[in-house]
Amino acid sequence: MRIVTTPMCEGILRIAGVRRYRVSRTPEDEDADIAFVLSETPVEGAIKLRLNTFPQIREAVGLVFKTIHAMDPESLKYSSTDEIDFEVCSPWWHDPSRLRERNSKIKVRVYSNFLREIVEDMGFSVVEGAADFTVCPDYMELDCIRVPSHRNLPLDPVKRALFRYRYLERKLCMKP
Repeated sequence: MRIVTTPMCEGILRIAGVRRYRVSRTPEDEDADIAFVLSETPVEGAIKLRLNTFPQIREAVGLVFKTIHAMDPESLKYSSTDEIDFEVCSPWWHDPSRLRERNSKIKVRVYSNFLREIVEDMGFSVVEGAADFTVCPDYMELDCIRVPSHRNLPLDPVKRALFRYRYLERKLCMKP
């Protein structure tokens, strides 16, 4: 079986235990049986992965595993998702309920869908009007907290998420 992924999704295949795959910046040009790409990548027939939040990353690992397992279980290191031993050293990965509760009092205006997902997962109150803080991606020229976008962070989705969560925590988890 020919499996293709983009550099931004490769880490998920590694975590899921996929043995053999090809990494390509243009998966649509590959003769693949299955392709895994970021959700916003316009590749017809590919499995789209959302990788902005820790819950999305966990879900993507499960989706990759289940998809490959259904097609060719021999392409996997593990026989079930229970064997995948992967943890992230972050309170946001394990049990963030206490952190979310604390953050719920902070109002944040967000100028990006991918940042909105992270800010909501962290428990902040996303607002359209008056806010304690405003965040936007680094490619926008606004006077606000500018968060690094895909092109200015590691390709590994877990490292990317860790950086963004820590960055937003430092910038937003304080008294307004």
